[in-house]
Amino acid sequence: MNLQQQAKAMGMPAQDKYQGRGFIGLLLFLLCLHLLVLNSAVNLSLFRFFNGIAAYAPADLLLLITDLGDGITLGVITLCCLVKRPELLLRVVIASVLSLILVPLLKQTFDAPRPAVILETLNIVGEIRLKHSFPSGHTATAFLFAGTLFFAYRQTQIKCLAIAFASLVGLSRIVVGAHWPEDVIMGAFVGLFCAYAAAHCPLVKLTQFHKALILAFLWCVLVVSELDKSFDKDHIWPILMLRWGLIATAALLIWREYGAMHRVRRWLAFQG
Repeated sequence: MNLQQQAKAMGMPAQDKYQGRGFIGLLLFLLCLHLLVLNSAVNLSLFRFFNGIAAYAPADLLLLITDLGDGITLGVITLCCLVKRPELLLRVVIASVLSLILVPLLKQTFDAPRPAVILETLNIVGEIRLKHSFPSGHTATAFLFAGTLFFAYRQTQIKCLAIAFASLVGLSRIVVGAHWPEDVIMGAFVGLFCAYAAAHCPLVKLTQFHKALILAFLWCVLVVSELDKSFDKDHIWPILMLRWGLIATAALLIWREYGAMHRVRRWLAFQG
């Protein structure tokens, strides 16, 4: 049974027949961009253009946008999505593990300097980073999320919104002075590759009990990770409000699922 037949048998949205073509087109577009920024002058010009936006945009807004690519922030957003689409759990886990292996491996291998090391004048918003520039981890995470949605939904609008969201996060990494354009493009490649590899994994049908249990466990992991994280003290409150607002939302959604499971069990017990 292929993935489309499996999705249909489980009463879940099937992937449309043009999905692969759209994905290949996206990869070809990224390949063209990558070839373009191999020219150091083009790479620098694009950095100057997007980084110049930081002089006119509110710092807190830029940090909120770029934080949407953070593993914890986007992890909580993904958790909220899994409440509605728990069959994607295995794909999300596998894609995340692949990303956690590939991104640090590439960063350590290339050990590319950040813009702050090379350029004397630039706009930096948030924490100043100096090394491990290539590829962009935030961008990889954002495109992993977008790629997972790309393969999970048949609606073109959802696919376009997901890619637009990831692109915004990627561009924000240049605006805040954390990455070069080539870092962002390769981060997008890595994220989409992880999503593509995971898309070949089977969908998982969970009982209400196991669904609530797994989601609650993942929520606890994200909360513990968040409590252990450090922040740029100058911009800590907007990010904290964003993350804990999302964490609270995820908790409410999971609790609602648990409540539904509990009501079903009570009804079955009453019928018995």
